[in-house]
Amino acid sequence: MFDFLSRRRFLGAATAAMAAGPWAAMAGRSAAAASTSKPLRFLHLTDMHVQPERDADAGFIRCLQAANEAEAEFVLTGGDLVMDVFDQDYERARLLFDLYQQIVRDHTDLTMYPCLGNHDVFAWSNRRGVSPDHPKYGKRMFCERFDLERTYYRFDQGGWRFYVLDDIQPTDDNRYQAYLDEAQRDWLEQDLAEKPAEMPAVVVCHIPILSVTVLDTGGMWNEAQQMYQIPLRQMSRDALDLAQLFARHNVRLALSGHTHRRDRVEYRGVTFICAGAVSGNWWREQAYRGFPAGFSIIDLHPDGQFDFRFQELPWV
Repeated sequence: MFDFLSRRRFLGAATAAMAAGPWAAMAGRSAAAASTSKPLRFLHLTDMHVQPERDADAGFIRCLQAANEAEAEFVLTGGDLVMDVFDQDYERARLLFDLYQQIVRDHTDLTMYPCLGNHDVFAWSNRRGVSPDHPKYGKRMFCERFDLERTYYRFDQGGWRFYVLDDIQPTDDNRYQAYLDEAQRDWLEQDLAEKPAEMPAVVVCHIPILSVTVLDTGGMWNEAQQMYQIPLRQMSRDALDLAQLFARHNVRLALSGHTHRRDRVEYRGVTFICAGAVSGNWWREQAYRGFPAGFSIIDLHPDGQFDFRFQELPWV
């Protein structure tokens, strides 16, 4: 097991409440299945895209203030913590991570578990001429910033197991695809096999494993061939294999971000939720393709059931 972070190190406290919007009603269980035990509440914040431009820093602060009011135990992030170090030189990348971590230190006491997104990988695009020999190149900067031995890990809390995965993998054309590399896949399969069968699990990764939001992306429909085409940077190429693996090992919930839209897919007893974006339309406006900015509030119950709702941030 990866022994992760001190509580204060990465994300924080404040105050702000808001009314739930029209998307705040996706429930993961029926009232009849309710447990009498107090649920474990955590938050899922994804796609913050922190930057000094577009008032993104102020928007993220307001999000943390709202998160502090949710009475949660911790936060699982969903990747794209900062805006595009994938394409930046070292000084810009350093500035962005500094800004993100300073906001977290100053504005919350919640433990934040970091998840890698494509925007968080330093210089893979090769547009700034950063050499792969640079000591911070690629995922090394992310790991160093968050005191991680590697970009995937797991922890247990409240009778549940949590897996934070890294599905951002490089391609020969200086881009990325969504899948788990061989070492990570072997680790996950072994850990799931050794996990007590009755212990339910949550998975978080950046790019969706299964999602219909990808069909709402321009260019997915091929008129000539009369078929949808889904790029592997939009949904995992491991989708069906992972779905079957999760079903065998009592994984109840798989969370993702990346598309800045929301959906819920139920498959083989596993719920896959693509959970929107804190930054909305990358801080240009509050909603993206009709999906408002916000974060997720999730209550986990000892019987393996959960409640899910999306908290809109109408003032972003």
